[in-house]
Amino acid sequence: MAHGAERTAPPPAAAVLAVLRGQSSPPGTGADDMPLGLSDILRALGLPVSRKAALKALLHDMALAGALLDLPPNRLKASIGLPEVACLRVSTVAADGTVHGFLPDAPHTPRVILLTPPPDAPALLPMDRVLVRLRPPSGQRLREARGLRLLDGPPRQLAVAALSGTEQPTPAMLVACDPRLAVALHDAASLPAAAADTGQDSAAPVLEPGDVALADLLPAGQAGTYTVRPHTLLGRAAATGMAQRLSLLTHDAPTAFWPASLVEGEQARQAAMAMQGRSGQDWQADGREDLRHLPFLTMDDATAHDFDDALWAETLADGWRLVIAIADVGHYVPEGSALDRQARQRGTSIYLPGQVVPMLPPDLSENACSLLPGQDRLCLFVELHLRADGTPHSTRLGRGVMRSKARLTYEDVQTTLDGTALPAGHAIHALPADLLPTLQAAGSALAGADARRGASRQEDAAWHVTLNDAGLPVAFTQRTRLPAHDMVAVCMIAANAHAAAMLHDHGLAGLFRTHARASAATPRPTARYSATQAPHAGLALPLYTHFTSPIRRYADLVNHRLLNGLCEPANPPGAALPAPPAVARPQQDMATLAAHLNVTERRADQIGQDCQNRLAALYLTPETGGRVSVHAMTATRNGLRVRLTKTGTPSFLPWSAFPSHKNGADDSLHGGAAPRRFTPDGGGTVLSAVLLATCPARGIVVLASPIHAC
Repeated sequence: MAHGAERTAPPPAAAVLAVLRGQSSPPGTGADDMPLGLSDILRALGLPVSRKAALKALLHDMALAGALLDLPPNRLKASIGLPEVACLRVSTVAADGTVHGFLPDAPHTPRVILLTPPPDAPALLPMDRVLVRLRPPSGQRLREARGLRLLDGPPRQLAVAALSGTEQPTPAMLVACDPRLAVALHDAASLPAAAADTGQDSAAPVLEPGDVALADLLPAGQAGTYTVRPHTLLGRAAATGMAQRLSLLTHDAPTAFWPASLVEGEQARQAAMAMQGRSGQDWQADGREDLRHLPFLTMDDATAHDFDDALWAETLADGWRLVIAIADVGHYVPEGSALDRQARQRGTSIYLPGQVVPMLPPDLSENACSLLPGQDRLCLFVELHLRADGTPHSTRLGRGVMRSKARLTYEDVQTTLDGTALPAGHAIHALPADLLPTLQAAGSALAGADARRGASRQEDAAWHVTLNDAGLPVAFTQRTRLPAHDMVAVCMIAANAHAAAMLHDHGLAGLFRTHARASAATPRPTARYSATQAPHAGLALPLYTHFTSPIRRYADLVNHRLLNGLCEPANPPGAALPAPPAVARPQQDMATLAAHLNVTERRADQIGQDCQNRLAALYLTPETGGRVSVHAMTATRNGLRVRLTKTGTPSFLPWSAFPSHKNGADDSLHGGAAPRRFTPDGGGTVLSAVLLATCPARGIVVLASPIHAC
């Protein structure tokens, strides 16, 4: 190469990435997370400043190719002027084909509207990951973007449901079972063979109204065109278990465990069985404190099978000694194992009416790691010595072995605390009589300290769905928040806050739980995982993390592994832990993991809500044509978001469903009157609406003709 060409040639992309990822830090920076400019990169590569223009052009091309997506935030100086490229997660596709999405790595960025789809995927599906180029912020409610290419997404197939055609004998109309995909679907079988060119299989199922099937999404001829070819009949939309199956399927949630994970889970179960009855000296030799003399109890919902945490407390002269034992999941799930990789992929357990999709196989989640009564179980524990006002004056983290004395439900505990004795033979009678009152007193003190600190708790509006023996919904009831729930919650908050403080004090690169303050732009921010330390506004804590549920949350397992290294063997009670050497922060890896876990948490929440919506649609089907009561929640440009009083599930009332503002009255079938536009009062406004139709496959109910309820 000529000497002049060398001066203008870009450096190798791999070498540039190594510098940006901190694998070859520029001299004088001293850190792998400082913002870098062109000169910094060239200095690290030993290249002259005359290569700046070539390096800038290379970085521009790398940005558009998505090669810089996994860098820590602000790794490159803004002065370089690179195009703003990001990974977009598709959230919804409207009936007109408009695509909306969000940026997982930028929680405070408004929703994004995709102006043009990527050329390689003109028909996008919810949860597709798309490389986009963002337009500069314009102050609008939505950020605009242009699709560059599809990074990855769910398989190009989807669940479809057959509905009755608008005219007989019109074939059944196909709709996506995923309510986030509202576009019209074209059945390849109904298109001319030359136009479809699909290689239609003569064995493809013929769908009747009410059937649900899997269908391939065929390549789109133009943007926004969705042509599908059904190939596998799943069953009837109203069948037992279909609501759960569709909710998991439409979000592409993994449900089957890898064979290697099951083998490792069986080995863990056998190891847990083999350790039963070991002596205290044996446990001390293993570096564990023997806590089996303490009568721990677990407190969970009646349907729970995975018991992460257990409690014990005693009264002291100046307050209480509280011990929170947490299952030592990390002992059985080594980093990099098949169990670990699959748990990371899932991120969290998913709880549905009548079904649980656990993060770990049942041999672990319901056996080896679960704090079952009467079984020796490995644990990490937090010991808190509380003053009378609920503030800790000493804390300790240890590695131990414990044995739960009783497995109780919240209702059991609340009944006892309210003064009603449970029947003879109940597990609660195996506990010391003063244990529950002591836990109640310690919990009240912790709650008082939280209140003085300014912590707030959002009301739990969860609903419980009762299924009959056939697995079909027969009742929807709002869960009652008992004082026993709060007693456990404040203990877990205290343990998690202590774990966060230890991560910070020892420089460990853990996962923190952050919660931004409400603002005009974000009136209801949600808590999320972050590799960067930040306050938790809701709990009024400078630092917070998740540590107490490692069976069902991967973030807790990650933090367990880090904090386990701080547990000195067989520390005597009250001994302080020595400070370990400073631990380097793999900030980039943790930031990537935090973004992934935020997506899996959001996915699990949405799957649960979608399942409840589908069960509610099925439950309300017999009431089609009658009136239902709804609570008005929020007003939008197109109508009212409402909540069905009977099931607690959301629905929507378009303004067109209201009586004409001009005529002032509703002359529909059921009569009545209501103003067309009004401001809801946060759920207090009650309306009565006609239930026009239900769609259990999509979890949708169609409402019309609202009037004010008396």
